[in-house]
Amino acid sequence: MEYKFKQLKLTNAEKLWLNEIFKANFSKIDAETLRAKLWEQLPEDFDPSKIDNRLIRYNHLTLIGLWYVDPQNVIFGHISKIVEIIKELILKNPAISEIKANEIAVLAGITEREAEIALRFLFDLQGFFGSGGGPSDCYGMTQASFPQNNRYHEFLKFKTLYRKMEEFFIRQSSPRNTRNKSLFDYPFQQASSAFMKQGSQNIWNDYETSKRTFGKQINFVKDKHKREIIFRDIEHACTLYKNRFYKPATILAGSVIEELLRLYLKHKNIQPKHKDFFAYIEACEDKRLLKKGVSGLATAVRNFRNLIHLAEEKTKAHTISKATAQSAVASIFTIANDFQTGASRP
Repeated sequence: MEYKFKQLKLTNAEKLWLNEIFKANFSKIDAETLRAKLWEQLPEDFDPSKIDNRLIRYNHLTLIGLWYVDPQNVIFGHISKIVEIIKELILKNPAISEIKANEIAVLAGITEREAEIALRFLFDLQGFFGSGGGPSDCYGMTQASFPQNNRYHEFLKFKTLYRKMEEFFIRQSSPRNTRNKSLFDYPFQQASSAFMKQGSQNIWNDYETSKRTFGKQINFVKDKHKREIIFRDIEHACTLYKNRFYKPATILAGSVIEELLRLYLKHKNIQPKHKDFFAYIEACEDKRLLKKGVSGLATAVRNFRNLIHLAEEKTKAHTISKATAQSAVASIFTIANDFQTGASRP
């Protein structure tokens, strides 16, 4: 069988970018730092966000991206073996609801880190797992849970990994040279492009502002492409909330705030202790860049995102509510209103 995912033609710059990400060995990647490192080797107009998102997501390689860099990588064999192991576990115990990397590592005879990476690749292929949690500083999953609907379907019908990669490639068809890749990458399969555009013109009025006013509030974001993405993702978060998609609305709102805080600190030449949401909030508080109440909102949004990332929806108490989503989305505008490019507050 001739797989379509093997037929992509990559530029030399794209190959270089994928190889550099591969060298990071699944640790967290900062795209701007990497572009600076490769500046002399890349075309001046190179934009990593234009790389086909079936090859790279969240600044990490997909399985297809990994195949283009290292088609003989041992992880392919590990994943196939793990799927068969999980299938056996399901058949022995149909009540099973969760898979843990440390347990799978023992059964598969691989390291725990290899098991974490394999589980994350399976999650990204979609259908195998519905949720999971893992380390924030690298690619992987320490535990994963099956989806609520047809929860064992993908494992039971599994034939070959290449066939699943081909299904992913076709399902996620995304032509190169289109600016449809978000800085915050969240798969909104439930929402069509037409749905996402619905009512976007009224979003800004709903929060008693305008796109122009908001643009002035974030005038520290100089990159035109980044500004477009931020505007778009805000409209998407608001539209998702209005249409009762509370979980994705909260995720996207938190991601927008995280990126705005990161860029704000960069503009102020302030180096946070770590490259994560909490460190950005902490740095803003230490330098008194945000009012106490507003930084509290940012902290709340971070907690919302952590809850979703770990997908701990075991009871109704953990489900993302309308009020939570409303607060998360509104926090974007409250925090933006509080940005000041002048001196720190006393």
